[in-house]
Amino acid sequence: MKLGFIITGRMKSTRLPKKLTIKIKEREVISWMIERAKLRFKKEDIVIATSTNPQDDALEDIANREGIKVFRGGEEDVIKRLYLAAKENKYDAFINITADCPLFGFDLIDSIENALEVEKADLVTQLDFPHGIFTYGIKTSSIEKILEIKKTDQTEVWGDYFYTNPDLFKVVKIDPSAEMIRPDYRLTLDYPEDLEFFKAVYSHFGLNTYKIGSKELVQFLDDNPCIVNINKECKALYQKRWEAQKATEIEK
Repeated sequence: MKLGFIITGRMKSTRLPKKLTIKIKEREVISWMIERAKLRFKKEDIVIATSTNPQDDALEDIANREGIKVFRGGEEDVIKRLYLAAKENKYDAFINITADCPLFGFDLIDSIENALEVEKADLVTQLDFPHGIFTYGIKTSSIEKILEIKKTDQTEVWGDYFYTNPDLFKVVKIDPSAEMIRPDYRLTLDYPEDLEFFKAVYSHFGLNTYKIGSKELVQFLDDNPCIVNINKECKALYQKRWEAQKATEIEK
């Protein structure tokens, strides 16, 4: 099974403008994410899936600089963009995460690959891991099925297609150990407070932050609740926005 790593990213953020190119320790957020991905994947199997909008040229420039691939597709139809990126690179399946999670669990991917290959899963989730650590594993042929049944091109919220069609898709959930269940920990970048959170983490670990394993990150946050509290209130804001976005896409 050929497995790739596809980063979904655009430069359209309004809550924290141009968040993917904000620099921490003199490197862009997305560049740190790419460095972390290289710990698990060859650079030729890492792809930024972005849009054809000129504002996203900056992401292509970074991809070229970092020696990884880029795929550019439609602005709103995220699921089609992912599918075309996977097909172009001949991936049987791929790991997917949004570009605002520079400290995703690179060390948790083996279990996802196993579920895709051994359990023949269409979708593998890790949703009970902290937000920003978990990733998704997706079979490319399953995305093709979604393209056949979807009724809208507004597909940023694509996960529901798997859950509402159990006759078509096998979903496997990977549960974390108790030491990794931290529902209040937030390692994703949407708000100014999230940026301050990441600056605090990178200030502690320095230029080696991208190499720190998921368990060590969680232990560090356990030991430093003052850092967790920096962006703790952002969880409710994000959840409210996400639910509103889902409702809008369902209506369409």
